[in-house]
Amino acid sequence: MKKDQHVIACIESAASADTVLACARHCAERLNHKGVILLNVSPEGTDNGWIRNYDVPYVGLHGDWKTAIEGLPTAFGGILAVAMADPAAPRRSITNPATLLRTFGECKTAYLVVGKDWRDDGGRWPRSTVVTVDHRRESKEKLIWASYFARFLGSRLTMALPAYRDEDLLRRQRENMRFSDKFFHSLNVEYQEAAVSNKALESPDITALAELSPDLLVSLCTDRRDLDVGDWLLGAPERRLLGRSNGNPILFLNQRDDLYVLCD
Repeated sequence: MKKDQHVIACIESAASADTVLACARHCAERLNHKGVILLNVSPEGTDNGWIRNYDVPYVGLHGDWKTAIEGLPTAFGGILAVAMADPAAPRRSITNPATLLRTFGECKTAYLVVGKDWRDDGGRWPRSTVVTVDHRRESKEKLIWASYFARFLGSRLTMALPAYRDEDLLRRQRENMRFSDKFFHSLNVEYQEAAVSNKALESPDITALAELSPDLLVSLCTDRRDLDVGDWLLGAPERRLLGRSNGNPILFLNQRDDLYVLCD
């Protein structure tokens, strides 16, 4: 049967192919049997003949990754991209965390970033998924994707709540939780709450990752207009997050008005 929605395995070389494809296949199968496409983009003249060695449809392009990724939903029917991050990779490699985040900076689909040692845990990954709820405006897309991992992949969902002392921040966080509760209740998705530290100059996602150690963290990328002095000094939160993930997968969502999500 022809598939019209796909998980796109964004693979730079054969070295990362097995891991990224395994994750893409796992997600595609559990997300109501979506298709899988292997996407490779290489500079002019680079041999990418290895992409024919895998039992999935593939697209091999000459050009730049950023242009190809911007076309994922329209050209490939992509609803999720999977890529690898390797802190030891050279800066020119898309697997270098800084290069990866810059390349996916305009991506219209969710993108799942895995480490080179990722394994699917016998088909039970992710056992636990964490979403941070702080004082900022909540993202419906973030909640939608968290619900997919709970509903389709059987993951235990936890809402990480930074422990605010400021009454105004606490009020806004409670409003976000009321919205989240109504949303998950409408889908019959259960979740638990967990308090995490509220550290100055630290991203709540980084704190949640360190204190809860989930199999998967769902993270909404920071709008560059919202970066503060600490971010400019320490680096973007997403870059710091990948640096402290120990290879654990992170699902990133860019802040856009036209994110492509599943319709199930």
